[in-house]
Amino acid sequence: MRWTLASCAIATSLACASVAMAEPVAFIVAMKGPVTVTGGKGTTAKASLGGPLERGNKVTVGAGGTASLFFSDGNIIELGAGSSMTVGGKLSAADAKRIGPGSGVSSEVFTRVSKFITSDRKQAGLVALSPMRGGPEAVKALILEPRRSALLSGRPRFAWNSLEGATRYKVTVTNDDGALWSREVSDTVLAYPLDADSLAGGFDYLWDVQAMSDTGPIQSEESTFHVLADGEVSQVRDHLSDIRKATGGSNEAGQFLAGSYLVGRGLYADAVRHFEELVRLVPALPGPHEALGSIYRTVGLTERSQTELDRARELSGGN
Repeated sequence: MRWTLASCAIATSLACASVAMAEPVAFIVAMKGPVTVTGGKGTTAKASLGGPLERGNKVTVGAGGTASLFFSDGNIIELGAGSSMTVGGKLSAADAKRIGPGSGVSSEVFTRVSKFITSDRKQAGLVALSPMRGGPEAVKALILEPRRSALLSGRPRFAWNSLEGATRYKVTVTNDDGALWSREVSDTVLAYPLDADSLAGGFDYLWDVQAMSDTGPIQSEESTFHVLADGEVSQVRDHLSDIRKATGGSNEAGQFLAGSYLVGRGLYADAVRHFEELVRLVPALPGPHEALGSIYRTVGLTERSQTELDRARELSGGN
């Protein structure tokens, strides 16, 4: 990324925002090492990935640490070790080369990211997502993907869990006019058939998989998905490209922003891959596990959701 000090007070335009019950004006989208956030009342707490920031909050990075902040105007600020920033105020830096505005991204991306991070929020911390409490036992689903998700491609890949006793699986895709195509396979993954027409964008579809044994059907499950229209696909790809440019590639900030943006667009299948990569990059942070668990919960993969949320609580000391 190219950094300058030309926009040290990038949040000054937020001066007219309401102080009481203010909406977040920035989020912590990557962090390593000791990072703290001081609130308006002077209380200081350990920062968390995805943590929302309001005007007046001060982010401080300790020795050996870094933090990337994503602002509502589309700027991404990277704070180096020994530096701090007050949201809506001035930067102070020990290493000026590591502080400054990144390439701007669309404010629409901020809106989508904010929608994901702040949705279902009960309290600050982690990625501001409430953990799963109580409810039924985690159940292993048959369908894995696509599952209650929007899609960028009209030729999606289908995947499901294996079922004991099943020797083959029948996959059928339908729309409002009826069945479009059906295939039987012995595997638990089906690439979109080469001889089938691509699914038209802008429409909803339903697919089901039926597990069968030599004596007949065992179990079946169905799920819906939506293929985005061509114009929407182009917009999403442009925004993802902007995110990559602003964050410098497939690093922690890039994965977090891309995944959060995709969730905000309802593209859960694509978002999962970004958060799975984020978990691989920073396995000891609870935020990526909680975000991944939240997505799994949204699409109905209860068992996977429970695993990730339990891991997030374990990493955060049981909170």
